[in-house]
Amino acid sequence: MSDLQVQRRSGQTWMTITREARRNALNDAVLRGMLEVLTSPGDTTVVLVDSVGPVFCSGADLVQMAPGSSGLAVHESRGLLREVVLGMQACPVPVVAVVQGPCLAGGVGLALGCDIVLAAHDAVFGLPEVDLGLWPFMVSALLGRHVSPKQAMELMLTGRRVGADEALALGMVSRVVDSGDLRQEAQSLAGVLAAKPPAAVRLGKAAFQAAMQSPLPAALAAMQAQLSLLAMSEDAAEGVAAFLEKRPPHWTGN
Repeated sequence: MSDLQVQRRSGQTWMTITREARRNALNDAVLRGMLEVLTSPGDTTVVLVDSVGPVFCSGADLVQMAPGSSGLAVHESRGLLREVVLGMQACPVPVVAVVQGPCLAGGVGLALGCDIVLAAHDAVFGLPEVDLGLWPFMVSALLGRHVSPKQAMELMLTGRRVGADEALALGMVSRVVDSGDLRQEAQSLAGVLAAKPPAAVRLGKAAFQAAMQSPLPAALAAMQAQLSLLAMSEDAAEGVAAFLEKRPPHWTGN
């Protein structure tokens, strides 16, 4: 079995980390496989990221950082996580993290890179790098965009683990569900997302990412332009017509 299992069905693409014996730690094979899916989603309407076993992801595989490993190889491996996160942001369809159990270190970065984080009640999030003489540099770039600077620094300085409900309150998680219902809830959410107009999702997601990195005046001007662009699309015309005619819309993605 490969370290990353990719399944495409009914317009959904599931990327499942299958390194249960290694606590689903991230290695080159996992990250390169994810990057391939994210950059070439095909006719997928939603991408979901999950894993096998009781641990969602324990972070980077420390075997790759052991003494004797090539410094250049390790540096390039770290760049893969950066590329995966950027790939998640650039992916034209929603990317959903389906998190159970411990989600640690680089696993937190992987989850935060997704558009939506669906977490089971037993999910636990933590950044233990400081206790290894390290620091979650890569994750910190994401963490500060989701929680307040003070909260982010406390999590990184202490290595404290937080449960799903606290992660939700902090802004790290989109929704918390019963552990036994996680897969069913993920399937349901994927169905909801798949039914949305592709043009609006594609343009809206890209515009939101750009707005989050722009000053407010520039962001508002860009959003005005994107609204006018989307309003000229076939999907927008179909959506309005369907509403007025009281019928389900038929999206084309144009």
